[in-house]
This record gives sequence, C-alpha cells and structure tokens, in this order.
Amino acid sequence: MLWGRYLPYIEKMKPMSDLCATCKEISGLIIRSANMQSDERITLAMQKALDHISLVEKEREYYKDVLKEAQLLLKGLYTDAANNYNPPLTRPLAMLNIVAHYSFDYAQQVHYPSSPRQAGPIYFLTPRKCGIFGVCCEAIPQQVNFLINESFDTGKGANPVISMVHFYLKNHGLNSVSIHFNADNCTGQNKNNTVIQYLLWRVMTGLSASISISFLPVGHKIFS
Repeated sequence: MLWGRYLPYIEKMKPMSDLCATCKEISGLIIRSANMQSDERITLAMQKALDHISLVEKEREYYKDVLKEAQLLLKGLYTDAANNYNPPLTRPLAMLNIVAHYSFDYAQQVHYPSSPRQAGPIYFLTPRKCGIFGVCCEAIPQQVNFLINESFDTGKGANPVISMVHFYLKNHGLNSVSIHFNADNCTGQNKNNTVIQYLLWRVMTGLSASISISFLPVGHKIFS
C-alpha cells in the first residue's frame, strides 16, 4: 500500500524466464546481420532462433502437461496450505496412489548486515550471504525454502541438493506412490550420477514406487 501510494513508478520485476545464452547469442547475430544488410545471414539467424524457440516450447508444454496431470490427480484429496494442509506423513499405509510433481532449484543469494557493532565506518560493513534453495509442489501449491547461512555453505553440488530434497520429502512431501521432479539443467547440481543414485535408492528401499526427473532447457528453467 505504501509503495503504491508514495512510489507508484517503482515496479517489481514480472515473472519471466531466466536469461538464455542461446537467445542472447542469436539476438546479437540477427542485429549484426541486419546492420551488414546480409539477407542470407538474417535468414539463417532467424531459422536458428525459430528452431530454438520451438524446442523450448515443446519442453515447456511437456512440463505444463505433467503439472496439469498432477493437479487432476490431487483434486479432492487435499486442502490448500491456507487451510493447514497436512500430508499423511506418519501413516505409511496411507500413501496416495498419485504422481506428485515437485520442482526444486537454488535462487539468487540475498545479503544482510552481519555485525552492527563493527568498528570503523559503516561502509566497510560486509553483508552476510544467505543462500536460498526452494522445493515447490505446484499442484497444491506449497513451497518450502531452505535458508543457508554462509558459514554452512557447502556449495551447490549434488550432496546439499540431495540432503534438502530428502528432508523436504520426509517432512513436507505428499507421501505419494510416484514422483515427478523438474530441476535445473545443470550437471554439477542435478544432472549427475549422485542424484540419479539417490532417486534409485528411494525406489529400491520402497520409499517411492517410481521416480522420473525432467530438465527444462538451460536459460528457460523458471517454473510455473
């Protein structure tokens, strides 16, 4: 209310996809080709752009279809987060015979002052970093964020990802028979043997009947 009243010209960023290196490269190629007045280069650049956009749209449609299916399966089986939704975590025999859909990823770090008693001018104060990792069950929708103090930061590799995803599924998951994940298309973080082995372990130990994981194209990973 205060922002709208006194600073109406300041707007927050609208939801959009990440910055895609391929899109930026093709855009620059089109501009350079136009400046050189080369019809052949413009045609090739435009075709490259259309092929890339077509691939992204197919991946996005698949993601939306999976999410829509998860929402239909959950319909009538839950109450939303505002009504104190509590999944049947403590009743193993009450597993929901559905496919639950989850998306997870790291967000940009945020900074906050760490020592107001620091000696010297205030402009020497070094902000403290706070990492953010989120897991979202869009079908409800409900999201859990993990705040990671810089003193406990272990990087963004597979091990911390597995730890936080496992904690989420154990304490906040829907306790469904099957799971479908969407994650960042990053080999060091999600697309590696360690994460695949963890998902395989969940199936082998009976925690899940089946698990699938999908990756949106790099630069177009922002979920619903």
